Amino acid sequence: MTETTPTTGRSLGRTRAAWLAGAGVVLIALNLRLGISSASALLDALRTDLGFGAAAAATMPALPTLSFAAAGFFTGRIAGRLGAERTVLLALAVLTAGLALRGMPTTWALLGGTVLGMSGLALCNVLLPTLLRAHFPARIVLLTGVYTTVMALGSTLGAAVAVPLAARAGSPSLGLAMWAVPALLAALVWSFVRAPAVRTASSSDAQGTYVSPWAMARTRLGALVTAYFALQALNCYAIIGWLPTMLSEQGMSGGGAGGVLAVSQAVGIPATFLVLAFARAPGRLRLAFVAISAAMLAGFTGLLLAPVALPVAWAVLVGFGLCSFPLVLAVIGNSGSSAAETTALSSLSQSLGYLVAALGPFGVGLLRSASGGWALPMTALLATAAAQLAVGMALSARRR
Repeated sequence: MTETTPTTGRSLGRTRAAWLAGAGVVLIALNLRLGISSASALLDALRTDLGFGAAAAATMPALPTLSFAAAGFFTGRIAGRLGAERTVLLALAVLTAGLALRGMPTTWALLGGTVLGMSGLALCNVLLPTLLRAHFPARIVLLTGVYTTVMALGSTLGAAVAVPLAARAGSPSLGLAMWAVPALLAALVWSFVRAPAVRTASSSDAQGTYVSPWAMARTRLGALVTAYFALQALNCYAIIGWLPTMLSEQGMSGGGAGGVLAVSQAVGIPATFLVLAFARAPGRLRLAFVAISAAMLAGFTGLLLAPVALPVAWAVLVGFGLCSFPLVLAVIGNSGSSAAETTALSSLSQSLGYLVAALGPFGVGLLRSASGGWALPMTALLATAAAQLAVGMALSARRR
């Protein structure tokens, strides 16, 4: 018998723990957009079935970003009391409960369940970078690409399957409630994940260092990153929230319109790794910002001028433009002189960014109701996409 058995056992234990944590992160990422894109694809059916008016229809797509902004402010305090792992487990339980509540065929249950579920997602959004730092310190970039890709896959799945799933369930409300099942699965897997036994003593986080997000807000980097995050999230959630409705009103079937949204999300799956790999090379970050914004502007122009002429082409362009999300996450991850500054920058950009982003779907809904068409909302989105390009140019100027 060899003397290395205890060491080998500890190594195998760490490997199993890492695989379990990795599976948990993937399942969390899968759920990050399922409940949002599925509700978007079913918005018209829900409005018909539940009979709510234009105000509720405009509010519904804005609730996820508002919930992300509001709940995100409290994540640090909750995690300080419970720990990151337990906080995520609580968040997944809240998400499951909120999605299940939406199965009740009433407007209050739809709106209340959305707020509850999206508040759970907000905690996961903020804490995922912290979890990657704790469990996979040597693979943060790789795991960031993995979870943003899986998140796009979840958004694609929700958009593509929501309408037929609701038809099989017998109502759009029951169809929405079915998405509580993958959330419950993620919670069950995550319940077995424990905090790493050893945290590096040299880590600034381990030393208790704290940097206020408001201190980062007074820096040029903090202001630009937050502005870019807000604009890309505004454009993203406006499109996710209203694209199926816009195409349906132009004559497409509900399933076809949901399929176009699914295409826009699916494009991000391979494009994420391509964009991140391209932007990592010296001097290419600005080119990545320009390419992403150019695609977004072209896709929005197509949706403005001829939305149902080449809807798949516009979806592909928009989907490539949505790679701005993993790109700005990569910028955040590589910013700051310490882990504490990076965390502060992430908290600032996500909380304030999602608060501003809520204006996207809500504003599009109001402009649609006021003008009676989609020309004015799409023109407004073209303006925000142009602003995103300008901020991206300013942000990348200091990094060339």
